[in-house]
Amino acid sequence: MSATTSTELVARWRQLVIWLAFIALDTGTQLAFKWGADGLGDMDFGFAMLARSVALPGVWLAIAGYLATFFVWMAILRDMPLSRAFPMTGLVYITVPLLAWSAFGERIDLPRAGGIALIIAGVVLLGGEHDDER
Repeated sequence: MSATTSTELVARWRQLVIWLAFIALDTGTQLAFKWGADGLGDMDFGFAMLARSVALPGVWLAIAGYLATFFVWMAILRDMPLSRAFPMTGLVYITVPLLAWSAFGERIDLPRAGGIALIIAGVVLLGGEHDDER
C-alpha cells in the first residue's frame, strides 16, 4: 500500500468517525430537548417556563449537545464542501424518529417511514463524492 493510499484511508476513516459523532450528538441533542420539554408539562411560553426549563437536566444536556455538535460540524466543514456536507445532515431525520419511537413511544406511520426512505435516497444521491471535488 502506498503512502498516498494509506493517507487517503486514514482520512476516510477520520471523516467517518467525525460523521458518526455528528449524527450521535445531534440526535442526542434532539432527544434531550424532548426530554426537557416533557418536563415542562402544559406551561405556556413565558418567564415561568424559561425559569423552569433551566432546572431540567434534559435542557442542559441539549445545550451541551449543541455546543459539541458545533465543534464537530466545524471539523466536518474543514474537510468537506458545504454543498456536500449539508445534505448529509439529513441522516439525523432518520435517527431522531427511530430513537424517539424507541425512547418516547412516538409513532412512525407509513407516510413517515416513506419520508425516511426518501431522505436516505437523497443523502445517497447528494452525499456521494464526485470527481470534481477530489
